[in-house]
Amino acid sequence: MEILKNETKCYFLIGGKEIRPENLSKNDLLSLFNEIYELEDTTTVEIPTSDMISSIKNPVEREIVSQIVQKIVEFTDNLEQIKQDIESAFPSLNSEN
Repeated sequence: MEILKNETKCYFLIGGKEIRPENLSKNDLLSLFNEIYELEDTTTVEIPTSDMISSIKNPVEREIVSQIVQKIVEFTDNLEQIKQDIESAFPSLNSEN
């Protein structure tokens, strides 16, 4: 799952849309994290490399991307524990599926 495209301009790829970092809304971020949450295998998430991030020319975009990517890494690293916590706190959610 590709989450960032950096060609002539930088875009997050969310729900089939290309969204500039400075145009991200809370709902866009929620959609991105929800897409990651629903993945069977989080190793398919293509985390942008530090070289890719540092190649972003606009310093504001670079900082936005850096901060969001850091949160994505933390989220994917802890996703299994998060899922277990949710399933144990809300067992009825699991039984409805």
